[in-house]
Amino acid sequence: MCGFLGVVGRYDEKRAKESLNLLIHRGKDFQGFYKDKNIFLGHNRLYILNKDVNQPLIKDNKVLVFNGEIYNYKDFDVLSDTEAIIKAYPNFEKLEGMFSFGIYDKKNLYLAKDIFGKKPLYFYKNSEIFIFALEIKAILHYIKKAEFNKNALSCYLSFGSIPNRSTFYKDIYKINSGEILKFDIENFSYEIDRFDTLLKKENGDIEKILIDSIRKRLQGDFEVASLLSGGVDSSLVSALAKQEQKKLTTYSIGYKEEKYSELKYAKIVANHIKSEHKEFIFTKDDFFESFDFLIDHFDEPIGDSASLPLYFLFKQIKKDGFRVVLSGEGGDEIFLGYRQYFEFLDLYRAKNLKYKNWLKNYFKSNFSPNKEWEWYKRVFNDEVIFRSSCEVFTDLQKNLFLKQNVKDNESLLCIKGHLDEWRNSNFEKEVDFFTFLDLKVRLESLYLKKLDMVSMANTIEARTPLLDKRLLYAAFSKKRDKEPKYILKKIAAKYIPKEIIERKKRGFSYPHMEWLKNSQYILKIEKINKEVRFFKEEQLKFLIKNAKRNRFSRHFWLVLAFLLWFERRFL
Repeated sequence: MCGFLGVVGRYDEKRAKESLNLLIHRGKDFQGFYKDKNIFLGHNRLYILNKDVNQPLIKDNKVLVFNGEIYNYKDFDVLSDTEAIIKAYPNFEKLEGMFSFGIYDKKNLYLAKDIFGKKPLYFYKNSEIFIFALEIKAILHYIKKAEFNKNALSCYLSFGSIPNRSTFYKDIYKINSGEILKFDIENFSYEIDRFDTLLKKENGDIEKILIDSIRKRLQGDFEVASLLSGGVDSSLVSALAKQEQKKLTTYSIGYKEEKYSELKYAKIVANHIKSEHKEFIFTKDDFFESFDFLIDHFDEPIGDSASLPLYFLFKQIKKDGFRVVLSGEGGDEIFLGYRQYFEFLDLYRAKNLKYKNWLKNYFKSNFSPNKEWEWYKRVFNDEVIFRSSCEVFTDLQKNLFLKQNVKDNESLLCIKGHLDEWRNSNFEKEVDFFTFLDLKVRLESLYLKKLDMVSMANTIEARTPLLDKRLLYAAFSKKRDKEPKYILKKIAAKYIPKEIIERKKRGFSYPHMEWLKNSQYILKIEKINKEVRFFKEEQLKFLIKNAKRNRFSRHFWLVLAFLLWFERRFL
C-alpha cells in the first residue's frame, strides 16, 4: 500500500515533493520520483510484497505509480503485482484486486480505480497543470487554495458522503470505481470512461471462491491479522484466514458501557478458531482525542461516526507491528444482510396497489417529515424508492433544515451516474439493484473511504476478501432473497459457532451520543452555524434537543461533523 502524486504541465518540484510528503503516512519504506520536462510522478512505498520493486516503475516504455494489491498477478507471468499492471495494459479489466494507479506511456496518462473503489484517487485541472493524488490534502498544498463547493452539502446530508465525482472543493474531483481517466498530454484535456463494471453474472461455487479470495489476500512477506467484531462476516473471514495461515491474531474493540459492547461474541469466535485474540476498550477520552485528529486528517467531513473507534483500533494494531489486516466489509451488501432490504421489497410491491391515486392525494394533504412518509410518497409518485440503505436526510427534510432551497428528488442527482449504469445494464431484479447501489454509495463512498483513511493513517493496509468481483458475480447468479444473508450463513455454519450465526443482527453503535450531548461541541456548532448560516437556527436547536434523547442521532452526527470540519478548513 502506498501514496502517490503526479503533476502534468510546468511543475514546481519543491512544492510537488512537499505535497507528496503529506502522504508519508501511506508508505515510509521508500520514496521515488520520475521527472521529465512536463511531468512529475512521486511515490511513497509501504513494502508488503517483493522488496526490490520500487516505484515509479519504468518498464516497457511506461511509467507506473500504483497503490493497492493485484491478487492475481501470477496470471501475468511476472514477479510482482506492480509489474502485472503494465503487463495487463490496456486490458485493466483482467486485474483482480484493490487498486488506484497512474500509468504514463509518453503520450497519454491513464488513471484508474478497481471496480469496488477500495482505493481513493483525486484530480484537479486548470489551464496550466493537471494534478492527481490519493488524498485531497496533497492537491490542496500544491494549488494553495480551493473554494468550498456548496453544492456538495446536499449530497453529503443525504448519504453521509458524495457518491458522484464531486468533492467539497470546487474543481477537485475523484475517479469512481471501475473508471479510467485518459489525459491527452499534447491537447491537455481528459475524458473518463468505464473499463469494468459490478453488473455481471458468472456461475461459481461461493464457498470455493471465498476461500480462494482469502488465500490470495494472505499473500505478501508479512503475517496478516484480522478484525473480529463477532458478527458473521468478520467471524467467517477470520475463521478461513486462520485455516489458511495457521496462525492468526484477531483484534476487537469494546466499551465500558456493556450494552454497546460485543466483545463476548468476538471472544466466542476467537476461542473457536483458536486465534491469538486481543481486546481494547474505547473510552470517552479516546473518542475526543480521535475526533480531534480525524477532523484534520479526513479531507472531507467524517460521514460515519464508526471512523473514530476503528481508527483507535488500527492505532493499537500498529503498535504490534502489523502491516496487513483483513476486514469483513461487503457481506451485508452482497448477501442482503440488512433487514431494510426486505422492507424495501415490500415498498416496491406497493407500487401495484389498486387505489394508489387516492392514497397519493391523501399523502399530499397529510405531510410528515418522517422518512416513512417520504418512502410512500415515492411509491405513489412512481419515483426511485431505494436510494441506498445509508440515506439519512430526505430531500424534504433538507428543505426544512437548510437555509438554501432544496428541490424534491434532488438526491437523485447525487447518484445519477449509478442509476444510468443500472438502467443501461440487463439487470432487473430489485434485490440486485439494492446490492449494486449500496456497493456504490454505502460501501465505496462511505465505508471504504473510512476504512482506507483510518488504516492508512496508521500505515496499515486493510484488505476486504468479501469484496472480490468473482464472489459478487457468482452471488448475482444465485437466489439471495430467501432471508438475510442466507447463502453466507449456510457456508459460515461449517466454520463458526451456531450461536454467532443465529444471533440477532444489531447495527453498529457505541455511546458517542452520551459522550457528546454534554460536551463543548454542542455550543460550538451553534456558534459556527450563526457565523456560516448553513442551517436554520430553530431546526438546529430541534436536532440537538432530539439528539440528546438519542433521536435523529445520524442526522445530528452529519451536521456536527460538517460544521467542525468547515470551521477548520474555511473559517
